Amino acid sequence: MATSVEQATLKNTGSFRLPDGSGVVRPDELPWTPWALPGTYFKLLSINRRTGMWACAMKIDPNTHTDVHYHFGDAHIYVTGGGYSYEHDRVNAGEYNIECGSVAHEPIIGDDGLENFVVFYGGISGIGPDGKPAGDYVDVEWMYNAAKANNAAEHLPAPPPARESFPAH
Repeated sequence: MATSVEQATLKNTGSFRLPDGSGVVRPDELPWTPWALPGTYFKLLSINRRTGMWACAMKIDPNTHTDVHYHFGDAHIYVTGGGYSYEHDRVNAGEYNIECGSVAHEPIIGDDGLENFVVFYGGISGIGPDGKPAGDYVDVEWMYNAAKANNAAEHLPAPPPARESFPAH
């Protein structure tokens, strides 16, 4: 076990995972990855394939138009910079918002843009002309693959290996 002097001299760089699945993520060392809408970016911090949860830092450029979208599960959002509005109110830096699952909405991003920490409990998609979910389904694997393509997923668990095919009966 490291002494307090040894602990004080650790270099504190690089994100990593421990053998037990725990880990440390240093978001400042991760690149921003383009997200599903133009003008939106994320840093994927954690994923849980068993539950469909993912946590990320997000930012949205000022005055970006965000299409109406549908949440399949809750999203818990802590705004760290800027803010956004809905028809009912504005959510500002330092405030916390819960967007319930099974809800479609369209946030409005203003002149100050948006930076936040968000935990998604399920996927998200666009809305079709009939008012039902449509388009890309952004979920844990979509997020992981986008982060991996941007060299920003080394701290995350890789997908499990493919299972062998079972013979047909």
